[in-house]
Amino acid sequence: MKIVSNLLTSIEGIQIFYIIGLLIFVILFVVIFIHTMRIPNKEMEDIKNSILMDGDANETDTSI
Repeated sequence: MKIVSNLLTSIEGIQIFYIIGLLIFVILFVVIFIHTMRIPNKEMEDIKNSILMDGDANETDTSI
């Protein structure tokens, strides 16, 4: 990894890509967090209960 580090430090202006990558990560994390917090409790309960249900009538049989 030292070869890669030395190569990247020798490139002029490479720091902007680190900053842009970090900004994209933080923005995406905040957007997903806000979206998750805005999901109604009823929908979250439905998701939770659907995971716990066994043999749902609407379930399709994929075994052939």
